Amino acid sequence: MEVTAPRTLLLLLSGALALTETWAGSHSMRYYDTAVSRPGRGEPRFISVGYVDDTQFVRFDSDAASPRMEPRAPWVEQEGPEYWDRNTRNARDAARTYRVGLQNLRGYYNQSEADPPKTHVTHHPISEREATLRCWALGFYPAEITLTWQRDGEDQTQDTELVETRPAGDGTFQKWAAVVVPSGEEQRYMCHVQHEGLPEPLTLKWEPPSQPSVPMVGIVAGLVLGAVLTVAVITVMWRKKSSGG
Repeated sequence: MEVTAPRTLLLLLSGALALTETWAGSHSMRYYDTAVSRPGRGEPRFISVGYVDDTQFVRFDSDAASPRMEPRAPWVEQEGPEYWDRNTRNARDAARTYRVGLQNLRGYYNQSEADPPKTHVTHHPISEREATLRCWALGFYPAEITLTWQRDGEDQTQDTELVETRPAGDGTFQKWAAVVVPSGEEQRYMCHVQHEGLPEPLTLKWEPPSQPSVPMVGIVAGLVLGAVLTVAVITVMWRKKSSGG
């Protein structure tokens, strides 16, 4: 096992662990399997190569456009479709096994790399009677996360719109869950967030923006200034009237 980079695991099994060997006279056949997890990718990459003696004769790569076991030596190209179908199934089964192995490795060795989600709730009016509350989770790793909405403590699973977890492009992930609520009842809805990067599940709700207020000092100053200007205008008018102007 080798850790190649932050948030990247390489699982390479060879020798006795990933060795399928048969002897026919003085020849040997071996398969070497490699699985690598990558930031921002839902599935790890899996590669399987087969050797007869020191010559590679087959290869499987899950990143290929159409992943199948493919020939790498002229003498094996004569094998029929059943041979390639069988070996492709074997490679795909091995890929699933290695995927589980990578998840276990992350759990054993990568606990310190879990990034907690940054969460908030947004409010989107639909009409005078309804609005959408959207619960956001951003910048978290690994991808496994749970977002749920509750109304007065009751799960709203059937009424929740939940998008698939998406890569953010920087090695972390993002996700949101939304519910449509009656206007004026937003405070009855709570979003619950569970992720291994959090010391405990989060509970959050929409916080309506506070109304902007004018400082009292500004109000008093405005009233005083208005009174001063009024007195000044009256004084000027009285002087002009007294002088016959």
